[in-house]
Amino acid sequence: MICLLGQGCSKLLNVDNPDNKITGVELFKDNEAAESAVLGIYSAASGTSSLLSGSITVYAGLYADELIYTSTQVSTTEFYHGPIAVNNTVLESNFWNNTYRFIYQVNACLEGLHNSTSLSSGVKARLTGECRFLRALFYFYMIQLFGDVPLVTVTNYNTNENMPRTSVAQVKDSILADLLNARELLSEEYPSNEKVRANKWAAVALLARYYLYEEKWTKAEAAATEIITSNVYQLDEPNKVFLANSSEAILQLRPVLAGYNTMEGNMFLPTSTSRPVYPLSGYLTASFERNDKRRSAWVNSKVVSGVTYYYPYKYKQKVNFTSSFKLTEYSMMLRLAEIYLVRAECRVHLEQLSGAIADIDVIRSRAGLPLVAVTAPDISSALLNKKIQQERRIEFFAEWGHRWFDLKRTGKAYETMITIKPGWKETQHLWPIPYPQISLNPYLTQNPGYF
Repeated sequence: MICLLGQGCSKLLNVDNPDNKITGVELFKDNEAAESAVLGIYSAASGTSSLLSGSITVYAGLYADELIYTSTQVSTTEFYHGPIAVNNTVLESNFWNNTYRFIYQVNACLEGLHNSTSLSSGVKARLTGECRFLRALFYFYMIQLFGDVPLVTVTNYNTNENMPRTSVAQVKDSILADLLNARELLSEEYPSNEKVRANKWAAVALLARYYLYEEKWTKAEAAATEIITSNVYQLDEPNKVFLANSSEAILQLRPVLAGYNTMEGNMFLPTSTSRPVYPLSGYLTASFERNDKRRSAWVNSKVVSGVTYYYPYKYKQKVNFTSSFKLTEYSMMLRLAEIYLVRAECRVHLEQLSGAIADIDVIRSRAGLPLVAVTAPDISSALLNKKIQQERRIEFFAEWGHRWFDLKRTGKAYETMITIKPGWKETQHLWPIPYPQISLNPYLTQNPGYF
C-alpha cells in the first residue's frame, strides 16, 4: 500500500482549532473549523521536511549542475553524484511519504467540504479551490521526479491500499482539471492579508507553467498575459524579492517553526565556523554576466581554509533562537519573473519575437544588464530561445528545481549531465520509486534502470 494512507493518516486532520478537539467530519461543521483544516495543510508543508519546504530546491539542485555537496551523508551524496539508491531515506521520506501524506490531507478536506451542509457557499468554494490547487501542485512535482505515480484522489483505504502507478498522461489530466477548477473557484483576493494561501492568480500561474511544459504555447501565453496585465504584481529590486509579501510574490510559504525564517535560508547559509554545505557549482557561477545585479544580491561567499565557497543568498536569514529573531522572509513558490519568462518562451514559438524580446528585457533591466532590443534586435528564434533558457538559469538558480526541470523538458538533460557526471544514464532522468513502498505494494513497479 502507499504508506501513510491508512489509519495513521487520520491524525493529520487534528489541526489547530479553538478547542483543539474537533476531528473527522466535525472539522467541517462550520466555517472556522473548515478554515482550520485547510490551513493545516499549509502549516504541515512548511514545518515538515518535504518538497514544499526546501527539499526540492536543495536535492534537485544537487542532482543537476547547480549545487555542490561538501558533507558526507550518504543519502544526500547520492543526489549529488548519482545514482540514487532505491532505499534512499531522503527520497522516501521527504519526497514520497510526506507528499502522499499531504495529498491524503487534501483529499480528506475535499471530501469533508463536499459532504458538509453547514458551510457558507463562499467559504466552501474558496477552500475547495485552494485544495484543488494544492493537489495539482503536489502531483505536478511528483510526475517531474518519478514519472508514473499512483493518482490518489480519495481517502478510502480499500481503494488506495494496492493502487498501481497511474500513467503520466492521466495524472496530467487530473492536474489540469484541478487547476481549471481552482481558477474558477478562487477569487483574485487572497484569503488572508498575506500572499501565503492560493488565490486565482496562483492557480493561473501554475496553469501557465503547466501549459509551457506541455508546449501549449498559445494557452500558456494567454495565462501569463492575464497575470501580467492584471497589474497586481510588480518586479521588485533583487534584494527585496524574497522578503515576506514582496511585490513580486504570487504565492509564498509562511514559516511556522519557532526561530526559523525559510528552510532554504537555513540550509544554504553557513554558520560562523563552518563552510557552506551546499555551495554553488562553478558551472553556475561562471554563467553570470558581468555586472548582473542578481549575482551581488543573490550570491555570497565565504573563505574556509583558503578555499572560496560561493553559496545561494536569495534568503539571508538562518535559524535564530535568540530574542532578536524576526520573521522577515517567506519561501517563494510562484513569482512574477517566471511569468514574464514563460510568456517570452511562448512568444518565440508563436513567432512573436518582438514581444519575446520585450519580456526578456523586463528581466534583464531589473538585473541591470544590456537589453536584447538594443544589443541584438535582429536575433533569430533559436538564439533568442537560448537567451531565455540562460535567463531562466540565472533567475531561478537554487529555486524549486527549475534548472533540472528545464533541462529535462528542453531535451538538454543528457548532454548536460554526461559532461559533468561521467557514467550518467538517461534512465536517471527519473528518480527511483522507493523500494520500501514496492515491498508493501506488489502493484507498484520500478522505473527502468533501478533494481
